[in-house]
Amino acid sequence: MVFIIDDDKTTVFLHKILVKSQLVSEGIQTFFDPKAALESIVSLDSEGQKILIFLDINMPEMNGWDFLDELQMRVNLLDIKVIILTSSLSKTDKDKCSEYPMVIDYWEKPMGVDHLIQLKKQLGDWFS
Repeated sequence: MVFIIDDDKTTVFLHKILVKSQLVSEGIQTFFDPKAALESIVSLDSEGQKILIFLDINMPEMNGWDFLDELQMRVNLLDIKVIILTSSLSKTDKDKCSEYPMVIDYWEKPMGVDHLIQLKKQLGDWFS
């Protein structure tokens, strides 16, 4: 299952099209509100369930870092991989990713086909 979490509707629309064409055709959930996404993910917390999350950092009310903090506290069984997908060019943000074991990469927006091709290679049979 893939989650795209970003407060920008255009970005979510475009990224969903790319993910659908390059990675998976079904099981894509999109959220403009990270709190709603968090509740949805927490409800799926079971052994063997794999979730890939594309997460924006800069969002109102709950930013990406707050989301990750909550996710780490509330999920125990899910196999989660997170790609930070942001317009932030901050070295501090990029460095902060290492504090979260579930974060596997940091991409600057917009997502591209090359990103997804590389991700498929990186994850190997994780999706199967």
